[in-house]
Amino acid sequence: MSKFYGIGVGVGDPEMMTIKAVNILKELDVLILPNAGREFSSTAYEIVKTYLKKDIELIDMEFSMNPNVRQREIERFENGKIVEKYLDKNLNVGFITIGDPMTYSTYIYLLENIDKKYQVETVPGISSFVDIASRINIPLVVGNENLKVIGLYKKCDKDYIIKAIEENDNLVVMKASLKFKELKEAIKHTNNENNIALVCESGKKEQKVFFDLDEIDQDNVPYFSTLILKKGGIEKWKKFIS
Repeated sequence: MSKFYGIGVGVGDPEMMTIKAVNILKELDVLILPNAGREFSSTAYEIVKTYLKKDIELIDMEFSMNPNVRQREIERFENGKIVEKYLDKNLNVGFITIGDPMTYSTYIYLLENIDKKYQVETVPGISSFVDIASRINIPLVVGNENLKVIGLYKKCDKDYIIKAIEENDNLVVMKASLKFKELKEAIKHTNNENNIALVCESGKKEQKVFFDLDEIDQDNVPYFSTLILKKGGIEKWKKFIS
């Protein structure tokens, strides 16, 4: 029987995928490549392409950022029907996503529109903030500390970010480029300028790490940028950063 797979492929390094993900990729008949109309190639596809069948069918599937919520819902429903069409042909269909399929992923929009009669399997991947913490040797949480993960969005403001900082010991900010100006202001307002690490293009050749937000051009922050804020400080952890 056919199955729909949601596969997390990590953040850029093919060696960071799970063995299970690689084995499933080798058996797929159809692969969904998500896009949101942005002008960059599929990073996820570049990670997995060496593991795919030569005759696999690639489907470029758009998940628009249409401001009309109802229109987005209709488009996601239609995308779900496309997946079901292939499943009805007894084909195994995969959807690849950067990071983890259950963390700010477009895969979730497909999952909610797939009928319950179909078999579904989700394969976890390493999220950007997990990868970043290990890559630069800065712990996310220690002892009795807590951690909150937020994703910035177009309508959030500085006060939203300030509140998240004030209420938590450690904060992960995903989609940092969307409201970088407000993020920078909130960090300075809470006196945490020396308690952050911003990693852009983690796991790629272009990867850059910033500990001072004034060093980055706020009008050109890469889309794949994630920030870690530790109120307890990060200075003592920098000893392992080359």
